[in-house]
Formats: sequence, C-alpha cells, structure tokens
Amino acid sequence: MYPVLFRIGSFPINSYGLMLAVSFVLGIRLAMVRARRRGLNASGIPDLAVQVMIAAIVGSRAFYVFTHLEQYRDNWLDAFAFWKGLYGLSMLGGVLLALLVGFYSIYRHRWPVWRLADVSIPSFALGIFITRIGCFLNGCCFGIPTTGWLGVQFPLESLPSQALGWPHNIHPTQLYSSLAGLFILAVLLLADRRRSYPGFLFSLFMALYGATRFGLEEFRFFDHQPDLLLGYSHLAGRPGITDNQLISLAMFLGGIILGAILYRRSSETCSA
Repeated sequence: MYPVLFRIGSFPINSYGLMLAVSFVLGIRLAMVRARRRGLNASGIPDLAVQVMIAAIVGSRAFYVFTHLEQYRDNWLDAFAFWKGLYGLSMLGGVLLALLVGFYSIYRHRWPVWRLADVSIPSFALGIFITRIGCFLNGCCFGIPTTGWLGVQFPLESLPSQALGWPHNIHPTQLYSSLAGLFILAVLLLADRRRSYPGFLFSLFMALYGATRFGLEEFRFFDHQPDLLLGYSHLAGRPGITDNQLISLAMFLGGIILGAILYRRSSETCSA
C-alpha cells in the first residue's frame, strides 16, 4: 500500500490523485488524436475534459454522501470534505454526472454529438484502468474476504482492516476493476476498426461498463444496506443487490436500447 507515493518538501503526492491526473492527461491526448483522425476539430477537447473531470469528482462525492447520509447528520459541512470518511468518493456517481455534463457541453457547443461521443468514450475506459490502480495503492474500494489464491492482505492501519476488524485475505477488486477498464478499452478500439453507426461505441461502452460493474460488485465490500428486492447474492453472501448494481443494470440495458435506437435511426437515414 502506498497512499502517499512521495513528498515534495512537506507536500504529499497521493497515489490516487496522481493516477487521476495521469489518466486525465492521457485521456485528453487519446481523444484529441482520435478526433483529428476523424476530421473533427480537437481544440475544444481540453476544455470539455476539464468540465468532465470536475463533474466526475463532484458526482463521485455526491453519490457517496447520498448513500452514507447517516455519517453526516451531526455535521453536514463534512459532506463537502471529500478527504474524510471511509472512502469519500464513489466512482459510479462520477461516471454518470461526467457523462451528463459531457453531453450537455457537446450539445451546447453544437458539436456532432454522437461522433464526438464515440471519439471520447475510450478515454473513460482508459481512466478506469489507470485510476483503479490508484484505488489499490490507496486501499479504498476493496473487496470481501476470500480463501482463494487471488486474495491479498492489507496492513493493519489500512481502510480494509478498519472496516473488517482485522486483517483478511480479500478480493483485490480495485485490480479487477482496472483490468475491466483495460478490457473495455481494448474492445472499443477493436470495434472502432469496423464501420458502424454514430453512437455505437458509446452504446457499447454503456453496456460493457454496466455488465462488468454489476459483476464486480459481487466481490466488493458493501458498507450499507443492500436493496432486498432482487433476491440473494451467493458470491457476496448477502441478501439483495447493491444500489451500484441497480445503476449498473440500468446502464447495461440503457446501452442496448440506445444502440438499437441509433442503429435504426442510422438505417432509416441511409435508406431515405
């Protein structure tokens, strides 16, 4: 575990913050290269990326606070202090708000919405791949105990040990998530080699991210009451499914439905 990678004087360089910054820079670079190859004006991508990054941080914090309201009943000002608490941020909320803000900005500037969405969405997958490594170094977003050979043990002073009570071998769900991001990135780039309709890559990302995140939630530690509506999770050993799984399921279905709508619209335009 390396929550702080090094210090510049007395200023700490946190592993998660550094990975977030690296993913931001590389994501912009990837999106700009892809935009130029498709004849799109790439000059507005850095500004768009800044808006998306701010939205991702705000959304991650807001979703965490919303699902942990009991922690802030006595002091609501702590809701704005994202460095406090067991985790502080929830990536799924950040992804959702970042996508909404990104689409609004694209629409407001009258850029070609679905073409730019297809150009930019692999950068999201790249960001997941890199930032989840930061989660592993930080010790957040950890998994449930396991007796399998993939289990890892975090130090006594780490967040996993604080939450679980004593050191356990636990699923390294941060690395699972990182590999899922890399897998999604590879699929998107391979799919982009084939001729497709505008919005196809974005729809594919929605479906893939929803499906992989739903599955990964089965191995993640969950610190508040699951939804009891949809049965029992045998892998996680708990009743119901988590709110993250409900949102992931909605993203998966939304990606399939959106893809079908955009495909039909493209086919009708071509035949007109």
